[in-house]
Amino acid sequence: MDIVLIPGALATSTFWFHQEQHFQRKIGVHHVPDLSGACISRMAEQMIPSLPNKFSLVGFSLGGYIALELMRHIPHQIEKLILINSGARPISEKGITERERSVELIKKGQFDFLIRLIFKNSVHDKNKHAKILPHLQDMAHVVGAERYINQLTAVLNKPDHSELLKKIQCPTLLIASREDKIMPTECSEHMAKHIKDSTLVYLENCGHVAPLEQPDMINRMMSSWLLDVPF
Repeated sequence: MDIVLIPGALATSTFWFHQEQHFQRKIGVHHVPDLSGACISRMAEQMIPSLPNKFSLVGFSLGGYIALELMRHIPHQIEKLILINSGARPISEKGITERERSVELIKKGQFDFLIRLIFKNSVHDKNKHAKILPHLQDMAHVVGAERYINQLTAVLNKPDHSELLKKIQCPTLLIASREDKIMPTECSEHMAKHIKDSTLVYLENCGHVAPLEQPDMINRMMSSWLLDVPF
């Protein structure tokens, strides 16, 4: 079995460090190229040539948007789907305003200030800030301000995947963090209502970056879903 891991905005493949360590001796782990485009559909299309013939797909946040777009293009290749703190509907008016302000801040040279603010709101457990925030900031600086503007642009113009949800045939696991300040649980609940073969599970006392904040729990959930290991 192969799995393909797609991170979110401001993240590199090292976002999945804990999952790669957990799965590397059990299944083939594949990372995607850095998310640098300004269009969700285009990002997905660029990935397709490098993907395995059959695989399970895991998408986090922005990576979940891309995963759904891949479901539109190559559903026959995807055997199982996991979406973590992601959604299918277009960005809300509030979300649009926040992202437009983020673009303005970056253009004013406030990239470092912006990422500090974003990451502070991405981790719920304050005791884990000292361990997680430096990693998030390191990845953000690798991505850089220009590519993050592209990512924000892609999110602002993301397609509405609501109708696509009804067409998803593969088993789908939806993971939602109760304390996520960036992607409310309603986003995952909406997908659960429309994907026929789906299971929705919640992470308690966890913020947006769940694979980093609660890696052991994420690994257990993923192992149960992908490998039929008892949870």
